[in-house]
Amino acid sequence: MNHSKSSSDSLDQAFEKKLSRYVIGIDLGTTNCAVSFIDTSDAASPRMAGAIQTFSIEQMIDVGTRQNRETLPSFHYELQNSERAGIDGRFQFGASAHAGVVGTFARDRGLELPGRAIASAKSWLCNTMVDRQSPILPWGADDDVERLSPVEASKRYLEHIRRCWDREHPDAPMHEQDTIVTLPASFDELARRLTIQAAEQAGIKNLVLIEEPQAAFYAWLGRHEQDWMDRIAPGQSILVCDIGGGTTDFTLIRVVDRGLASETANSERDQSRAVAESLEKNYGLHRVAVGEHLMLGGDNLDLALARWVEERLLADSPGQEGLKPRQWDALKLQCRGAKETMLGSNPPKEYRLSIPGSGARLIESTKSIVLDQSEVKRLLVDGFFGSVDLHERPLATESGFQEFGLPYAADPNILRHLAAFLWDHRWAGRSDAPESMTDLLAARPDWVLFNGGVLESPMIKSAILEQLARWFGAEDGWTPGELSGNRLDLAVAQGAAYFGQVRRGAGVRIDARLAKTYYLQIESQPPRAMCIMPAQAQAGDRFLLDQHALKLTVGQPVQFPMLVSTTRLLDRPGDIIDIDPNQMVATSPIQTVLELSRKNLQQVLPVIIESELSEIGTLAIQLRVDHRGAEIGISGSEQDAAPTSMAWRLECDARGEATGVRNTLQKAVDVETLQRATSGAMKIFGAESAVPPKEAWDALTAEIGQNRRDWEPGVLREIWRVLLENSEYRNRSAEHETRWLNVLGWSLRPGFGVAADSWRVQATWRAVHNKLVHRNAGVQSEAIVLWRRIAGGFTGGQQMALYQDVWSKLKPTLAGGGGLPLGNNVAMELLRLLGSLELLPTQSKESLLETLVAALSKKRLEPLAPAILWTLGRLGTRVPLYGGWDQLVRTEKLESVLRKLLQASAVRSESLRGAYSLCLMQCAQRTGDRRRDLSNAMRQMVLEEMRTLAMPEKHLQRVAEVSSGDQDLEAIVGESLPLGFSLG
Repeated sequence: MNHSKSSSDSLDQAFEKKLSRYVIGIDLGTTNCAVSFIDTSDAASPRMAGAIQTFSIEQMIDVGTRQNRETLPSFHYELQNSERAGIDGRFQFGASAHAGVVGTFARDRGLELPGRAIASAKSWLCNTMVDRQSPILPWGADDDVERLSPVEASKRYLEHIRRCWDREHPDAPMHEQDTIVTLPASFDELARRLTIQAAEQAGIKNLVLIEEPQAAFYAWLGRHEQDWMDRIAPGQSILVCDIGGGTTDFTLIRVVDRGLASETANSERDQSRAVAESLEKNYGLHRVAVGEHLMLGGDNLDLALARWVEERLLADSPGQEGLKPRQWDALKLQCRGAKETMLGSNPPKEYRLSIPGSGARLIESTKSIVLDQSEVKRLLVDGFFGSVDLHERPLATESGFQEFGLPYAADPNILRHLAAFLWDHRWAGRSDAPESMTDLLAARPDWVLFNGGVLESPMIKSAILEQLARWFGAEDGWTPGELSGNRLDLAVAQGAAYFGQVRRGAGVRIDARLAKTYYLQIESQPPRAMCIMPAQAQAGDRFLLDQHALKLTVGQPVQFPMLVSTTRLLDRPGDIIDIDPNQMVATSPIQTVLELSRKNLQQVLPVIIESELSEIGTLAIQLRVDHRGAEIGISGSEQDAAPTSMAWRLECDARGEATGVRNTLQKAVDVETLQRATSGAMKIFGAESAVPPKEAWDALTAEIGQNRRDWEPGVLREIWRVLLENSEYRNRSAEHETRWLNVLGWSLRPGFGVAADSWRVQATWRAVHNKLVHRNAGVQSEAIVLWRRIAGGFTGGQQMALYQDVWSKLKPTLAGGGGLPLGNNVAMELLRLLGSLELLPTQSKESLLETLVAALSKKRLEPLAPAILWTLGRLGTRVPLYGGWDQLVRTEKLESVLRKLLQASAVRSESLRGAYSLCLMQCAQRTGDRRRDLSNAMRQMVLEEMRTLAMPEKHLQRVAEVSSGDQDLEAIVGESLPLGFSLG
């Protein structure tokens, strides 16, 4: 039995609090922001379309000029000294030395000085390859420009809007009004949280989120409250196709017949409910499916056009490199305007682009190029919306779209993604479909509602509609209907404002279900999972899953592998089902570490799970101590030992989403293997152990019955647990401590990737840091190896502390003329530890690179050369193992270091050939991202060196072309990683 508490009582909540005069809707767009509002004090009905008004946003248009406009371009520009005097201080952000503005002036000045402008900040909010809260924008900024985080940039757009609103409404400031902010339906949980953070920092307090496709449909409903049931019918489906500047979102809404309203209006509250229900009569609107996150939109069309223009420019200069970064940035922004014009309603036959010179040989002065309308259509319409078969699926190969540092979707054909979405969700929400309905008919959308700036283009809309007709109307000539009338640049903000009124009980409500089913794996043999949140859940729904007895051991990390399905939409909370990899996708595991008093270490507690879908659509889970005892199979002793009142909130491991390493659902370890690992580790490292330290590895391998390279992460972490709980083992002798440190690090490498690893790393740090029992070189060296192996689990601050400690020991030797008081082995391990600290700031890495490359020319340091080269490669890598792209060494600095490295004669010796090759491969690896890749000239120099020295072909291939194959991971890391880990 499960118990559910629904959010349908939001009307009650609205009546219980004082309602604000205004309901404000804000479209926080990738390219433009817009604001709409409803003044509920107006005499006109707040449910009528005319009640939704557009708020014109005051902004700088040029130096000394300001205007009110319906949209605010989502651009941030840092002013030059000469510009500040002409910009109204009310529109400036930041310190005087780095004053920035947003809006039209920022967009237009960014065309001329792209190194000072931020664009597409919203896309960065969902970029898992960077720290989204770190100052990383503008990507590739000018040296004198202050960088901002994607959150800060988004906050400034919203704060500008809030300031303008407050100036015009001093008696009704925005922080007192109900404010609805929109976001893509496919935003992940962290992106949603960061959006909330940006809004709250901007001074928006009464905040609610709504997905953009829903808001777009609400805008249409707001204009058709009185006649929408005359236009659409029960059984029909509506496809909301939302293609904006940065993302593509698909949403399916089903129209259902749910019977006549029967509630009697006996009070003011009941009357409000009755009004809403009488409007809906017997029809309901159910949001039944939401597409996967798809970073593909107008920015990609701009990139494709810019690359094509660049190729034409380069055709006139054979052998020359591509445009300089500043020229490229300017070209992209110009291509945005070209795209909008050439794909618009009345496109000209030709469009002229002007690319500014940079003083480089390629383009000494401004150069123009003329675009033909038919060529642009072929490239952008046919390229991104070309006809595909309904049963085709998105390609998994890399598209090469890595500009801006953003990981765009691999397959650029949006219609292929649409085909997969419609087919995969053809039966979602069709529980009442007639038996005669075919798969093809079930997948067919009856209506299409377009939204997003890209779909301002009649050519692109026609391409989508024609494709739908080919898929579903080949036999009978069927064509989809279009729900038209939305102003695409304002619809999302208008719909958000309308939704604010719907929450108060006025208007037509979309029954927005979760449209995804969430599960927790609870059994390994066979793999089975419990449904914890059904696809039919709505915001505010809560489920108490008390029908199954669960036992939880405290005092150690607890992991629940989590899965999600967009196709199994009928499972109910508490259902136990077999895991089907074809229907269920592993996501970040939910984890917790429960630590009670020491005497309760390893205590087993009876627990039940409670799940809740928050108002913003995020999943919260609690473990609650269960006191029902024997009725669910919990022994009396376990029941008596349980705390009287205890609950733990489970959190997803967000850190795993921001790394370059990916591991799928952890393979279940059979119970016998795990038991052998536990008993074997206890036998060898426990208090009664008689196994000599030098025989520990062989003994442990024999006990488990597998080569240690084949141990699953679950086995490794269990060994770690036994060792940490038996740390007294290391007190016996230096040999014992060396072996204990060695096995501890091996079992916890690489410090992340398994739920609760951050807790394990911190526990290891507390047990070992400054607490070595013995102080000889062997023990110290093994402690350094331990830190290297688990470095990926340290925070940026901890890595910086390690760097400062290690560098204070190494710098006098490497940069000066001192000896090696710790010996070569310790010095080599210290160097490798430095190379493993991927979270170090760029400036620290660049300083290290300069010192290390200079050290290669010192004869007294020849014994350290292999470690120096290994560290150079890790610090200069273009494809980090776990660090963010924003922490990479700048290409211009790396090229300077590589020139020195290529001139060093010592590295060409036969004994260093392998280390040298690996170093060059990592530093010169081609990614397809202009900001990360070396220049063509430098790449050719590296390739020539590699060919001259007959370096491995797999390393040559990595430098010569973009590739996603084998990364020689074991050599890069310095040893093998646990099963399931690979470079992202």
